[in-house]
Amino acid sequence: MTPALLARLDAHWATHLRCQPADLRSQNTLIIPDPARAGATICLIGGTCIMAAAPAVAAALKQSVGMRAPAQAFEPGRLRYATADFALPLFGPEAVMVAEMPECDWNKIQLIEPGESEIEVQAAVAMATGIPLMTIPLQRRLARSVAESCGFQLYATLIHLGERVNP
Repeated sequence: MTPALLARLDAHWATHLRCQPADLRSQNTLIIPDPARAGATICLIGGTCIMAAAPAVAAALKQSVGMRAPAQAFEPGRLRYATADFALPLFGPEAVMVAEMPECDWNKIQLIEPGESEIEVQAAVAMATGIPLMTIPLQRRLARSVAESCGFQLYATLIHLGERVNP
């Protein structure tokens, strides 16, 4: 991905996670209390793990995984254990895949549904008016392979605790 696309994606995700774009590349585990959330969104970008969570959930995460290395903090089993008292369903992990299209409007994200064939993914990308982005559950290997063959690249990996929120 070009630096310009990464900068635009980082700005989008920083807004979504309520942090600064530089935080996404800090190589740390960051936990952000967010009163607007009922659960949590956990995002692993490179070597950084950012968790935006309801304040009580954020406190539990900080106590349990806050001092762990990013990859360890992102482990679904650790997250389930850390938030067991809240009985939040876990969704993910999901790969966040992005296609770079110079002719699209870089000021918005266009969510694309993962497909099982190159033809359907290419058709969706052709109709995209923003940066094409899809989230693919890691167990859907065929969909990820199709996305990669259509030019999508991995940007991040997501886990949702509680309600699944679109990026």
